[in-house]
Formats: sequence, C-alpha cells, structure tokens
Amino acid sequence: MALAQEIPATAGSGSVSSDQPPRWIRGTDVELMVIKEVNSRSAKIGDRFKLRVNSPIMSDGAVIIPIGTMAWGEVISAQGTSAAGGRGQISLRLLHLDTRWGPVALSGTKGAEGDANTGGVILGVLGFGLLGLLNKGGNATFKAGDIIHGYIAEGEAPVAAPLSIAY
Repeated sequence: MALAQEIPATAGSGSVSSDQPPRWIRGTDVELMVIKEVNSRSAKIGDRFKLRVNSPIMSDGAVIIPIGTMAWGEVISAQGTSAAGGRGQISLRLLHLDTRWGPVALSGTKGAEGDANTGGVILGVLGFGLLGLLNKGGNATFKAGDIIHGYIAEGEAPVAAPLSIAY
C-alpha cells in the first residue's frame, strides 16, 4: 500500500487535472441514466430531477466527464391518465451537467406515453355498464435505470471530416 501512495500521477493518466475547463464540443453525445422514477401521475411542469452520466465523456484522449457525474432535467409537460382508457403523457428536457468547472448546458428532449386501456374499458362497460368508462389508461413513466441521450449545448462547433471525392 505504501508503494501505491508514493507513485505520482502522470500527465497521461487519462483524466483532466487542470483547473482550466476542457474544450467543450457542441453536439457531443451524453448518455444519462434516470436515477429516480419520473411519471405522469405525480410530476408537474417545472419539476426538476436528477440524472447521472452513464458513460464517460472524452476530449483529447482524457476523461473530462466521468461516470456518475450529476445532470439535471426538467418536466415540460405532464398529463395524467383520464377516464375511458386515456393514457398519460410526459415530456422532459435536459438542462445541464454539474462539472467541477460549473454547469455545462445540455440539449435534448424526451417524451413518453402510457398504455391505452381500450380493452379494459370495453370489458368494464360490458360488466358494469357506464361505470366501465371510469377505467383509466397507464401512466407515462421514465423508470430508474432508463437511458436518455442528450448533447452538450455549448462550446466549439464540431470539426467536419474532410470530403473525399472519387473520380
């Protein structure tokens, strides 16, 4: 153990150690994992929720955003289920990553719909008459562990690959 403590970290260790922010490339894919379920039954417009980076983000051969970095999203639309088998709907937008250099803006939206319950309504009407119309559809849900992809919204424009012309 003492030997491991004496070995200094080298510049090529694979992670950024500078206090200067790295070179952000606009449009870089960010794989995020939902930490706690967000659903159309309990969510309200404006509710914020946490996500975590699920895959490291690299720049110039070094990890600039490690796995586990926190990110934030916001509910932009939420509609619970309704009678007659109506399904719930929810829409989210990504806000930013929490980095040691401060927040880094993200772009991306994601929506989900619950399951319709038309069959349940029909069976309910046949069995219970008009009371069967009170059957609801399913809520829209982003479960803990679901993956959402977003993109870095600030920084340099990505460099396009050179064109290759065949004759």
